[in-house]
Amino acid sequence: MSPVGPQDSLIKTLPQWNQLTSITTTADLNTPLAIGPEADVDQKWWKHFDDPTLDDLITEALTNNKTLRIAQARVEEARAGRRAARSLLLPQISGSVGAQRTNLGYFTADQEIGFREAEFIASWDFDLFGKNQARTAAANAVLESEEATRQGVRVGLLAEVARNYFDMRNYERQIDLTRLNLEKQKKTLEMIQAQMQATKASDLDVQRAGAQVSTTESLMPLLQTAHDAAVNRLNVLQGCPPGSKDVLLKTKRHLKPLDHHILIAAPAKVLANRPDIRVAERRFAASISAKYVAKAAWLPDISLTGFFGRQVSTPFSSTPWGISALLVQPILNFEQIQAQIDAADAQQEQAFLNYQQTVLVALEDMENALSGYLHETIRNASLSASADQNRKAAALVTKKYNSGYASFLDVLVAESNLLIAESGQASSDYRLRDDLVNVYAAAGGGWSD
Repeated sequence: MSPVGPQDSLIKTLPQWNQLTSITTTADLNTPLAIGPEADVDQKWWKHFDDPTLDDLITEALTNNKTLRIAQARVEEARAGRRAARSLLLPQISGSVGAQRTNLGYFTADQEIGFREAEFIASWDFDLFGKNQARTAAANAVLESEEATRQGVRVGLLAEVARNYFDMRNYERQIDLTRLNLEKQKKTLEMIQAQMQATKASDLDVQRAGAQVSTTESLMPLLQTAHDAAVNRLNVLQGCPPGSKDVLLKTKRHLKPLDHHILIAAPAKVLANRPDIRVAERRFAASISAKYVAKAAWLPDISLTGFFGRQVSTPFSSTPWGISALLVQPILNFEQIQAQIDAADAQQEQAFLNYQQTVLVALEDMENALSGYLHETIRNASLSASADQNRKAAALVTKKYNSGYASFLDVLVAESNLLIAESGQASSDYRLRDDLVNVYAAAGGGWSD
């Protein structure tokens, strides 16, 4: 059973991404993504955003993030396990040195004697049937699995840093927009209050304007809380206590426009590049070796042992040595061995099915990420048009109100709609970046330096 079987079979049925195929059939849509057979998975995808702050955050996270360092420590643990498994293929040599002073009564003629000895013992398991080699292969597969797990942690870390950074910038922008609209609404309230004193406006208009100001003010604490949470999360992702990087994070920066014309790697390259698929494949390989080890328990163990020493006592000395061979064959524990084989067979089946499921989930992740980004691009264009239209409408209504051709309620509705439209457009601008990060992460980008 080949570890690459499930991946190969799924690649044959999916030569390209469904989302990219379907989106090109949408009328009058200039698709922002394209699949290219020559395109590779971008390992430094965050550079496309051309944001020095994001670059600094990612560099710091790769150096100090605790979760990534834990994953690296697990790799070192697995590497030690492989060395231990390899050592079983080599002769084992030990030595001992001892000395004593004793009187053994009759055996030493009731005389006190001194006794000193030194010896070397060497043993070697022939591994005639490859049991220890299978253990070494399993340990090597476990090590490669842990290395791929570390790579997966790195991919997830980079994506989380970028998402939280863009979320922080989004809340920062939302706060600015809300504050700007709040200032406009307060000026409108002051104007209405002045008109009421001149009997040109009613108390109802004053109450409506005041209610709108209060409603807008109520948004600020929620936005600030979300902004602070994103900042704190970014600090922790850098491996620092909250507040350590606030000077860097709270420096405002206008994000550059996205380059929407991005080549996406084909499914075959994505599946070959994702660390989680590599993890599942290596665990499947380890289960194959573990099953062979279980089956090899039926076969005899053959080992060779030799020793050489030097013994000195009063008044004699000697140089004992010996060579022996040992064969151990299971006789009456067949049920235990068969149970271990059955367990190993079930574990191999689980690993194989987990590998297939991991490939399917990887395809699902990529399709969902592509769908999110492509459809958010369409939504963003509509929201941009809506914001422009609401700005013109608000200006027109205000002009008509000042001329007496519109009610104050029309003004309030126009200003409210403008705030909603601008907020929606700003959220979509940042969501596009989040969705693009999801595309890069789903492709497995970022695990390699």
